[in-house]
Amino acid sequence: MRFCSFLINGRVSFGLALADGGIVDLPSRLPDTLSSLLRMVTSGAMAQAHAAAAGAEADYAETDIDFLPIFEEPVAVHCVGLNYALHTAEAGREQPPFPRTFIKVPAALVGHGAAFEMPTLSPMFDFEGELAVVIGKTAREVSEADALEYVAGYTCFMDGSVRDYQLDRTITQGKNFVRSSSMGPHLVTVDEVGELSGLSLTTRVSGEVMQQTTFDQMIFPVPELISYVSGICQLNPGDVIATGTPEGVGFKRKPPRFLLPGDTVDVMIDRVGTLSNTVEALESD
Repeated sequence: MRFCSFLINGRVSFGLALADGGIVDLPSRLPDTLSSLLRMVTSGAMAQAHAAAAGAEADYAETDIDFLPIFEEPVAVHCVGLNYALHTAEAGREQPPFPRTFIKVPAALVGHGAAFEMPTLSPMFDFEGELAVVIGKTAREVSEADALEYVAGYTCFMDGSVRDYQLDRTITQGKNFVRSSSMGPHLVTVDEVGELSGLSLTTRVSGEVMQQTTFDQMIFPVPELISYVSGICQLNPGDVIATGTPEGVGFKRKPPRFLLPGDTVDVMIDRVGTLSNTVEALESD
């Protein structure tokens, strides 16, 4: 099952994505208590939503809608750094013995197809393609053995990074410029994605492959990340763990390859989908 939240004619809605690219609008087919994708996930009602849409024709084409970053409501986004050995090496860092995390604020995120805002304070706007895990039920001090029971699904993630602010100031500043990152297009359920280890991630910038890996290269696999983060704080339904990026980022290329207005970033993950966004310069008054 693939779900998404979106804007249609100025109205927020959510739906089930069909194989042909159509979207079945779900609020008209579900009780009022399930009025958003987050409420549906929180209620454990994804199977109910799928059943309600069974046999339905698409209400919209994907070209009719504006994707939101999975949910309309704000959720906690925990991002993991240095989770691939070759990326740690290219960054010139020592591999930490524990997951290294930071928080992404809602204003930093846009949905699939929306424009990134080119930072005005720095030219060092970099790309990081990632897999994101969406939590399906409240998780606190979860064991690694049980961790996947708490997963609602997966999605694609682009962790936009303003490198001079990240490295010379604080990671929170460098990772949270307005409209610098993205998530989506769909929340893809666990049963559709299956085993992660053999799946691949590819990041392209304006058609050129920059990053490519398989998820068996993660230092801290998804169950370990869920267990670790849930030991620190409570994870709620809809919360996200972005699992880290592989080697090939722009600031370590020779010469560096930073994003510029007009560039398009595609994050492609087997069985999960493709997240695509274009960089635009902020219009001056």
